[in-house]
Amino acid sequence: MQTESITIHAAEPDIILPTTHLRELLTANHVSEEIIKSCETALADLLKKIVIDGYQNDEQQLITVNISYNGKGVYIETQDEGMPSDDPAHHVITAKNLLPPDVEIKSDVQPAQPETEKQEHILDEVWYEVAMGKNIWQLIKYI
Repeated sequence: MQTESITIHAAEPDIILPTTHLRELLTANHVSEEIIKSCETALADLLKKIVIDGYQNDEQQLITVNISYNGKGVYIETQDEGMPSDDPAHHVITAKNLLPPDVEIKSDVQPAQPETEKQEHILDEVWYEVAMGKNIWQLIKYI
């Protein structure tokens, strides 16, 4: 398993760094552009949410991002000490495990009807917890 760990300041310009590392790691491992874009979009959306809502744009605070790839999936974890999220996880990131059970999604197939950008970038799993004073988000996209 290949893993990278990046710590950034909670500033909007800094959130580009983890998405750049993510793209480089996945491109080097010949992951499809569609999966790379899904993971990039989800990570950028989450980091923006942490910066704006969790830290209220306090650029002195830190966010740690761990990115792993093992040939079967992309695993992204963020940790921060900002305000816990009041929003349900499905309002922050779209993922198959957060959809109602009566919604059927075919793996990475674009539907015939237009959808919002967030719905086009569906991850497989998203988990959120607060543990030992840290907000921990886990984003998973299976290959």
